[in-house]
Amino acid sequence: PDIIYVQQSGMGGVGSYGRFRTIGPVAAAFAGTSEMSGLPEPAMPAGWGYSFLDWMGAYGFSMAILGALLHRDRTGRGQWIDGSQCESGIFLGGVPVLDHAANGRVWSRIGNRSPYKPAAPHGAFRCAGEDRWLAIACFTDAEWRALAQVAGQPGWLADARFATLEARLANQPALEAAVTAWTVTQQAPAAMLALQAAGVAAGVCQNAEDRCEHDPQLAALDWLTEIEGTRIGQWPVTELPAVKLSATPGHAGGITRRGAPGYGEDNERLLGELLGYSRAEVAALAAEGVI
Repeated sequence: PDIIYVQQSGMGGVGSYGRFRTIGPVAAAFAGTSEMSGLPEPAMPAGWGYSFLDWMGAYGFSMAILGALLHRDRTGRGQWIDGSQCESGIFLGGVPVLDHAANGRVWSRIGNRSPYKPAAPHGAFRCAGEDRWLAIACFTDAEWRALAQVAGQPGWLADARFATLEARLANQPALEAAVTAWTVTQQAPAAMLALQAAGVAAGVCQNAEDRCEHDPQLAALDWLTEIEGTRIGQWPVTELPAVKLSATPGHAGGITRRGAPGYGEDNERLLGELLGYSRAEVAALAAEGVI
């Protein structure tokens, strides 16, 4: 009665779709997150390009297991946990679900713009170099004036189409074209620092090289930790939760700073120390090809 049985699938273990075969992007499509992502019609839904629900499903699954363990500590009883990646994706789309439930509205794709908390410009703008982009958001007229000053574009402030937030929202295609004409001449990191210094929200659209090799903030946070792998030696790993735990590090090495074990590396310890098998029994299992 105290057993906790857990399972996770794309669509859940019961119901009409309970036996459906899925992978992360398929579950994301069912959840509605693919339809939400991308440029407005007539552009096609963009999705996220990778199996994001593999991560989100695992986070939700882990929290469910912790809750079940707490329940067992209090009551002595276990339970069955049925997790689905699709439901994890629905949580990510909470605003459209709430909007439809309360107002009967169906979400439409908005690209990088911000209709719920109005801002203009609000998007990712191409910069100098190959596939380099800078996200910029101006929620107030003061932030817009600061952007124009950093860009050295007094003409923006004299343009009636951009004079107020309401005007900029009504003329976003022209506004985005004007901002892009400046950003394409700029290196994204330098432009980000200049805008941030002026009080404008801006951030480089970083790739893996940026994050691992060049980002001073992530370096200061010890985002990558070198741990020792049995077969691959020193290897950088990331913190798993987006927080720092002083006593129990959140990276894969934990307090032992040990890398992931090789295939079968811990058989003897797990079978012997934890399950009580003798060395002879473990050796026999290995000889028979069981382990």
